[in-house]
Amino acid sequence: MRMVDSAQAAKNRAADALRAVLHHVSAIKLKEIDMDSPGPDLKVDLLAHVDVYGHRHTLVCKVEASGRPDHVRTALEALRSRADELEGNATPVFIAPRMSEVAKALCGENKTGFLDLEGNARLDLGEVFIIKRTLPQLRRSSSSVLAEPEGEELAGVA
Repeated sequence: MRMVDSAQAAKNRAADALRAVLHHVSAIKLKEIDMDSPGPDLKVDLLAHVDVYGHRHTLVCKVEASGRPDHVRTALEALRSRADELEGNATPVFIAPRMSEVAKALCGENKTGFLDLEGNARLDLGEVFIIKRTLPQLRRSSSSVLAEPEGEELAGVA
């Protein structure tokens, strides 16, 4: 039961982060975020329905516990094929707590948007292209005011 609660909490955080990114662009009107898979064959975590300048668009999102390149590679092909199965404008989006530059590049090469929970995003919605980049969070250490950025993986979705 705890793993299910953890997965649902991760989906909720991902949905909140997606709402926040979309909210910053006035041309995008968020209609709804569906957190239940719409069918047995379409295994995604979130479907976000938006209007962009009056055109309907669907974001097909997969939420993962890690944004490491090996995890991203595994998810990208399946995510892309799921988005291709939907009618109309559908964009696959990979969501993770943190993503390396290599993982972000993999998403770009595979025409997949990304969003991490640190505030970085890249989404291509046809008429609107969103790029949001934040500085890495630094940990404080007792020996210095600035320390190395945190590692590449956080615990989260199972």
